[in-house]
Amino acid sequence: MPQIEEGELLPLIVGIHGRGDNGYDFLVGTNLGVANAVVVTPTGRGLAWSPAPYAITTVEQDTALIEAIIADISTAYPIDPHRVYLAGFSNGGGLVAVLATNNPEKYAGAATVAGAIRTTPGELTAGAPIDYLNIHGTWDDVVPYAGENRGGGGVIQPARDVTAAFAQRNGGAARTVHIPVEGMGHEWPAGIWAPSRGIDVTETILDFFSVSWDTD
Repeated sequence: MPQIEEGELLPLIVGIHGRGDNGYDFLVGTNLGVANAVVVTPTGRGLAWSPAPYAITTVEQDTALIEAIIADISTAYPIDPHRVYLAGFSNGGGLVAVLATNNPEKYAGAATVAGAIRTTPGELTAGAPIDYLNIHGTWDDVVPYAGENRGGGGVIQPARDVTAAFAQRNGGAARTVHIPVEGMGHEWPAGIWAPSRGIDVTETILDFFSVSWDTD
């Protein structure tokens, strides 16, 4: 938690874990706590998030949960309402895409890492512009970079198609950035794990959000 100067408003980052993970382990594993921001990493019911077919919650329930958490945090800390960001991994990236598509006015930006995004390009294209960062490893064998048709499990959209849809939606009104990471699998390298992959995903996301971080 950063030191708060009197009258200062802080950015808020909502980190959304992948399937089978939990909020605490996600916070530790991603090193998001280095951000000079309020960071909250909730745990999804059943350790999963909608709209994945294995989730035990609906999009409406998960949306209500995230919005309630933001409201609660905003009563406890001096949050800048214009600097609320979303960052999600894998299954959590799928929920981030839904939130960014359905309620873009509530968020200043969104980032997905190895996102299992089931929202169609047509749906992603609709709606108001929102800054979007897509990071995906080209060697990801869990959520393939090129996407995957999982039959009853739905279609995972290719990373490039997701990015292109956001770019079409955003036009010149918001940023759209895609970083394909050669040699990276289904992971979020950060901190001591970053040098072996050539990218610190957390620092890249924080830089995109214009949020500083502690280097100690």
